[in-house]
Amino acid sequence: MVKMEDLEKKLFDQSWTFENREKIIQKMQSSQYDVVIIGAGMTGAGIAREAAMRNLSVAVVDMQDFAAGTSSRSTKMAHGGIRYIAYGETALVKSATRERNWMRVQIPHLVRPLPFFLPIIEGSKLKKRDIVGVTKIYDFLSDEKSEFKNFKKSKYYTTEEVYELEPEFNRQGLQGGIVYYDTNIDDARLTIEILKEAIIRGADSINYCKAFDYIKNNGKIAGIKCQDLENKVDFEIHATLVINATGIWTDDLIKSYPDNVPNPLIRPTMGVHLLFRRENIGNTMANGLYSGVDNRFFFVIPRNKKYTLVGTTDTDYQGDLANPFCDKEDADYLIKSVKLYYPNAKLEYENILSTYAGIRPLVMQKGKPETEVSRNHIILFSNDNLLTITGGKLTEWREMAEDLFEHIEEKKIFPEIKKEKYWSRQPFIISLEKDEWLDILQNSGIHLEEDISDHLYQQYGKGAIHIINLIKKDESLKERIIDENDFIYAEILYVLRYEMSPHLIDVFCRRTEMSLWIHHRRAFEAAENVAKIMQKEYSWDNETKNEEIQRYMDYVKNCVSFIL
Repeated sequence: MVKMEDLEKKLFDQSWTFENREKIIQKMQSSQYDVVIIGAGMTGAGIAREAAMRNLSVAVVDMQDFAAGTSSRSTKMAHGGIRYIAYGETALVKSATRERNWMRVQIPHLVRPLPFFLPIIEGSKLKKRDIVGVTKIYDFLSDEKSEFKNFKKSKYYTTEEVYELEPEFNRQGLQGGIVYYDTNIDDARLTIEILKEAIIRGADSINYCKAFDYIKNNGKIAGIKCQDLENKVDFEIHATLVINATGIWTDDLIKSYPDNVPNPLIRPTMGVHLLFRRENIGNTMANGLYSGVDNRFFFVIPRNKKYTLVGTTDTDYQGDLANPFCDKEDADYLIKSVKLYYPNAKLEYENILSTYAGIRPLVMQKGKPETEVSRNHIILFSNDNLLTITGGKLTEWREMAEDLFEHIEEKKIFPEIKKEKYWSRQPFIISLEKDEWLDILQNSGIHLEEDISDHLYQQYGKGAIHIINLIKKDESLKERIIDENDFIYAEILYVLRYEMSPHLIDVFCRRTEMSLWIHHRRAFEAAENVAKIMQKEYSWDNETKNEEIQRYMDYVKNCVSFIL
């Protein structure tokens, strides 16, 4: 059994960085792995963690950055899916709520409890008894005979009490409401930390590496042929088992479909989000609401003390899977939907900080509209021995990995990997309690503004301790990158020196949330400030630095093209 202190030492040994990428590739080329995973989103990262915890040798590749697909473009929640109760998917909700509870307990800095308000409105098709009933079922499925409990039970509030809870909420027809609890996350950061849990147990992983073909022995897949997109060099990775965890790209990897599986398997749907300052909407809690446009469910979610996220849409998508963007129609739909409930909200285009869009990898179900397609996952072995997992909810990444390994156990591919159910519900090495952080900060001799202290704790857990150590060596690193945001220079050095972060866009979109909360009109200023640090760390020439800035700015402009 590996000791926790040894895993923590490995977590911060600075071996998994861009500077060491070539060494990792060399190891991948010369090794025979038990498992190679294609796709380093949350599903792939979860499988890597599960495999490494079962003492299997693991390699993970992704053609983009880690979490660059759906896993950095969600509604930033770990939740049970309260609306799926109406579709009778209680087993899915039970599983997801319990996974949420485990994460909240074991990764407290990153998976944080959040109250959600459901209004009871006169004339709505959902009556008080319906909403009360659904939230009670939600509480029951979450907590009954569960080791890990939800933060609090749901509670009904009268109309007058709701006025105090949400003073800016539209009072017309309001007849009270229910407050229940789910959690708030940074999905990309969570993916990175899950992947690091595998790496400290011996897994190897690189980004910007595209699997373009399979190695086969007697017609069975025995590895992958891939290209390092950073250097345009092809190489091979050999493995006993290849797992397809590519989400929305699932069908691109399947060459041989089983007879009972639809082709194509994935129905991609797009969800769009808008980001505002909290003061421009006026919400105090998260809200679960039905759009007055088409009666679809959407959220208004507070982020930290300053911001609010609005989303999401749910429409079939046929465009570029790697580059979905919000357009005017999507933005107007969300703005109109929010204004019904917050009539005084200042939602003019000029107040939009940023937008983002993501594609869900829903499994094909004929005859169902987008919003009713199940969020259950599917696992299948192809005739050529490719193992595929797809669909599912973000919150269920661990349960999905566990389910996958139950299928692997049935095939008897690896000896002695069987574990008890829920065995991998273990603490994360990066986890840190808030009281521990405050004690460490107080004893460090470093003074941080409260907003910055909270931000570093929430994003990095024990990593924040190493950020403090960087500041001890150079106090200028605690300065803000942009004066109106809480991001500081020291955290940039941390993600460069302790994580594999090749590009400026990776740092803005997936190692931090700068792409969300820095106003798009100040994006260039922030990009220049961060690029200077990366230029020094990575020895970029000016041409490379300018190309990195331009690539990120092209992304920003596409996100807000309907505004500019």
